Amino acid sequence: MFIELKSISKSFKLFQRKAGLKGAFKSFLKREYSEFYALKNIDLNVEKGEIIGILGENGAGKTTLIKLMIGLLYPTSGNILINNYIPWKKNHNYLKQVSIVMGQKNQLWWDIPASESFLLNKHIYNIDEKQYQKTLDALVELLDVKEKINVQVRRLSLGERMKMEIIAALLHNPSIVLLDEPTLGLDVISQSKIREFVKYYNEINNTTFVITSHYTKDIQEMCKRVFVLHKGESVYDGNFNTLINNVNPKRKLVFQFRNSPDNNSVNNLLSNFEYNINGNI
Repeated sequence: MFIELKSISKSFKLFQRKAGLKGAFKSFLKREYSEFYALKNIDLNVEKGEIIGILGENGAGKTTLIKLMIGLLYPTSGNILINNYIPWKKNHNYLKQVSIVMGQKNQLWWDIPASESFLLNKHIYNIDEKQYQKTLDALVELLDVKEKINVQVRRLSLGERMKMEIIAALLHNPSIVLLDEPTLGLDVISQSKIREFVKYYNEINNTTFVITSHYTKDIQEMCKRVFVLHKGESVYDGNFNTLINNVNPKRKLVFQFRNSPDNNSVNNLLSNFEYNINGNI
């Protein structure tokens, strides 16, 4: 098994401050803490080359799980093995096999072109010059950003910046890539391009992807398997379509228009839904 999580729990101590001036003074003299479990007894196995999606509401534990897998956090209890490495021990060989892209955080320097940040990654990962150029050229072509890599990062659109973040994350040819909200804030076209790239890259390189997202469209299009978290606990692990059929039965929506709409307007409105239309358009 490429990724193995066994009985993983992660808790944090939260400072409890009492209300009011008197309460604040008491809390200063005697601190009281409560224990909050971000993850509870999580078991997860992922095969090499698999794309798995992690779904859950805010606070469900998705990002905590990603940070455990990358080695930024260590579990309160349980064990994690990724390609036979323990992530938080930060073995040099493990760090060269893993990469992460976070939709809410940037690894690129904003005041210089992305190409300069790519060179920094080349030296960090000690990438051979020929291999670096070959990989960079291939990624730039796949993501269609040849005209943008020498543009100052702060001047790029959000979609262009995300493409650059992905290039930076893949330059060292990692065997596992963790994508945390990769389409956050992107327009529909940019989201689609990112999804298509991930599927194609996985197909040609057999790279393992672990993807978290609030957008079910991301998971539906990129992942055959989905792992659902709710309040730190695993509530589902299986096929995405089976999940949708079980927990989200078809609903009836009635649209009323002030003026008679044209066919194109209706088709655009319904393009992201499976539907049957009763009545005339």
